[in-house]
Amino acid sequence: MEKEIVSQGVVEVTHSTNLSITEVKETFKPAKWRRVIGIFWDTFLLEPVERKFVKRIDFFIFSYSLLSYVIKYLDQSNVSNAYVSGMKEDLALNGQQRNLFTTFFNIGYLIGSIPSQILINRTRPSIFIPSCELVWGILVMCLAAAQNAKTIYGIRFIIGLAESTVFPGFMLVLGSWYYPNELGKRMALFEVSSSAAQMFAGYIQAGVYATMNGRYGVAGWRWAFIIDGIISLPIACIGFYCLPDFPTTTRARWLSPENRAYAVQRMAKVGRKPPRPLTPKRLLKFFCSWRPWVFQGPYNIGGFGASSSYFNLWLTAVGRFTVEQVNIIPTGGNAIAIVVAYFFSIVSDYNQRRAPFIFVAILIPFICNIIIAVWNIPFGLMMAANLINYANFSSQPLVVAWAAESFQDDAETRGLVVGLGNTISYTMSAWLPLFLFPTTEAPHYRLGYKISSMFYGIQLLTVPGFWYYLRWEQRKSNMVLNEFGLAVNRDDLYALESSGEVLDEGEIDEKRKAVTSAVEV
Repeated sequence: MEKEIVSQGVVEVTHSTNLSITEVKETFKPAKWRRVIGIFWDTFLLEPVERKFVKRIDFFIFSYSLLSYVIKYLDQSNVSNAYVSGMKEDLALNGQQRNLFTTFFNIGYLIGSIPSQILINRTRPSIFIPSCELVWGILVMCLAAAQNAKTIYGIRFIIGLAESTVFPGFMLVLGSWYYPNELGKRMALFEVSSSAAQMFAGYIQAGVYATMNGRYGVAGWRWAFIIDGIISLPIACIGFYCLPDFPTTTRARWLSPENRAYAVQRMAKVGRKPPRPLTPKRLLKFFCSWRPWVFQGPYNIGGFGASSSYFNLWLTAVGRFTVEQVNIIPTGGNAIAIVVAYFFSIVSDYNQRRAPFIFVAILIPFICNIIIAVWNIPFGLMMAANLINYANFSSQPLVVAWAAESFQDDAETRGLVVGLGNTISYTMSAWLPLFLFPTTEAPHYRLGYKISSMFYGIQLLTVPGFWYYLRWEQRKSNMVLNEFGLAVNRDDLYALESSGEVLDEGEIDEKRKAVTSAVEV
């Protein structure tokens, strides 16, 4: 039993197992210490019943998604670390082969991005995503046995194919369980977990190189692939239990019938529609509409020239650092990315606005790339610009949260816009780095940082463009804003038909009046 303060005084609140949104006290006011901590994590601000539910889905869904995404990037970034830790010399690599490792991964990723979202709709995320994780975990271990570049090309292609489902898949799942004021922080932590993974990859590579290099006749960079795989496989198996699919389709054993009903009510209250069968007609309509294409501006363009991954080549060329330091120093940039992304997510969730903070998050790498492009600058300024440049990751989680809220009337659109975005992104990444950042020019690229600045500048302009498009679409569809500030159909009644709630005629009229009296868009 827990005591909380309400406007009438101190009352006792029990943790009832009979969950219902109607039981939430409208005048609930959390204790002072909860309000302070709640600035950083919202569950401390919730009433006890809802707090217990959100903590449960955080423990299973969100914790697993973080682990899974960390492993994805750990497995994805280890090739770059291995390259500067002995792979280049052992396999006699030269020319553009380092970039081609990324290119073949990207080709697999872009081929799989959209089909994976169709397969998730036809199967279940709880089965499809962990199965893909098992595949790439095994293949990462196989990289340890590679004897030439061609073998790595083939393995990296299949790994990219398997990993293509993870980001859009988790974005779809997370967007189906959380309120808008809960979503930004979780999207941010999910996205920046890739930065944490790159930090761990650097630490693992440095540690393995220092302690395992040559052990049993196996090079340190090969041991890193083996250890990555050993870490990946158990986490993939956990996913079959932790992932719950969607509120209306879940079979998760850790959710009681009351929990499931409560989850459906929460999403119905927001106005977020449940999944529907993705027919060929609906798929064609998706590609023929403006929605997915206008979204690509703020989501994609800056990433076309992302340059932070070339920082370690500059560190190597400087000649001041050891192999271990070259692996560890970039982790400082990953730490900056985590702090910046989480800060923007907190203020964005609090203000219930995405566009202004996305704009500032894109402005940071725009300035950093301009500084690096100048090149002949003091060593300290160059180091700072390269480290802060990692903050380019901070805009994407807010953009994805923005999409989940803007396209909440269509669950499949939420997944497909991200899948399409990844396809476009990896299509560009499959060839553009070969032109912008050729290995033979490292670390002073003739065009790379200049073109990267240009891409971020264009992306800055697309943020207000997407905002105006959404306003136009909402006016055209005669939509209204609900209590969460999200646009819903005037006659939607918060999708009560999907919640299973039975209403008499008088209650339906009251719901309709509540919707039609909402603030006009």
